[in-house]
Amino acid sequence: MDFTQIIHISDTHLGCAQFDSEEREQDVYDAFQEVVDAAVKDKVDAVVHAGDIFHYPKPGGRPLVKMGEALKTLSENGIATFFTLGEHDISRITGTPSPYLFHKLGFATYVGTGEPVMLGDLMIIGFNKYRRGEIDELIEELKAAGTKAKDRSGKKLLVLHQGLLEFHKFAGELTASDLPPEFDYYAFGHLHDNFHRHFDGMKGPVCYPGSLDPTPGEGIKEYKKGYYFVDLSGAEANPQWVQLTSSRRMCHYDLEYESMMEGVGKIAKELEANPTSKKPVLSVTISGVEVDPARMTAALARLAPICLACVPTVREQSQSLDRVYDEKPADIANEMLSLAENALGSKELASFAVDELLPLLQGGQTDEALSLVEEAFEKSRFGVSKP
Repeated sequence: MDFTQIIHISDTHLGCAQFDSEEREQDVYDAFQEVVDAAVKDKVDAVVHAGDIFHYPKPGGRPLVKMGEALKTLSENGIATFFTLGEHDISRITGTPSPYLFHKLGFATYVGTGEPVMLGDLMIIGFNKYRRGEIDELIEELKAAGTKAKDRSGKKLLVLHQGLLEFHKFAGELTASDLPPEFDYYAFGHLHDNFHRHFDGMKGPVCYPGSLDPTPGEGIKEYKKGYYFVDLSGAEANPQWVQLTSSRRMCHYDLEYESMMEGVGKIAKELEANPTSKKPVLSVTISGVEVDPARMTAALARLAPICLACVPTVREQSQSLDRVYDEKPADIANEMLSLAENALGSKELASFAVDELLPLLQGGQTDEALSLVEEAFEKSRFGVSKP
């Protein structure tokens, strides 16, 4: 049987809840459900997931149920699902990765071993995430995958959760020349932005669909999120990137302290004139001298009824370092951020330590905290990559 159409997704991060918000967690599930609905509507042959299925290696019940429901829907509609594992799916503690449960139950097929898996005449080879110290081993495995692909007729698909240096100089771990050239389509995950390129000497295109919904490490700004619909019926793979319609709007604004009230008023009018089904998430940077936190909080309170969250950053022009205030104004929280900023010398690092790492460590989630630090460095979040 000739299988010709697939949907390629990655970095769904099921269970991720920015700001510990149920609404933001639901956004992740909404995005995932939109892809499932599209797969059923378009009657594709398969969905290929290139890793980071869950946000935590030990996901809670809700993300597990959401994944199970999605796979059940796809299976009932004759759509196969294939997946590999990203770093968020793999615990540092020895054990069976959570997504593997769905492979054992027959709801999806795990392709992370480097061994060919067949869907009709479509051959799929995938690999789990390899860390930087293991890249030489991965390159040898990729050579072997290329040899296996040469011996097969029909279309061939390679699934990887790695960064390519051609797309991201800090998060890149491989180059295009490390990839076997025999594959018709290269389904990548790991980078959270959308990339698509056909390299000279390679049979098919390399595609990153990006994350389905912005994770906390991506910051707050305008995003376009989506997936790839890939038609393999012709001589060459034809990938079309499809933008999601369920995404929550995210906006960043820069305001001057002296005209802060006027600026907030303009933001409010803009949002009220263009309402959306989901309240937006806002980031506001306020620049000025001797910024009064109480006055800033009072001004931004006008935005509270029309946004889900508003994250302010204060840029004190009279100081060498910026100061950051939490989106929920509280003296203790502000003091913690201020102390962390003085110790670390960076407002971004301070916010990362207090707002993201500390809650995980307080909850005993050291494994997740280590994964978060690793991800931050791999994605060069603070302008520094791992050695």
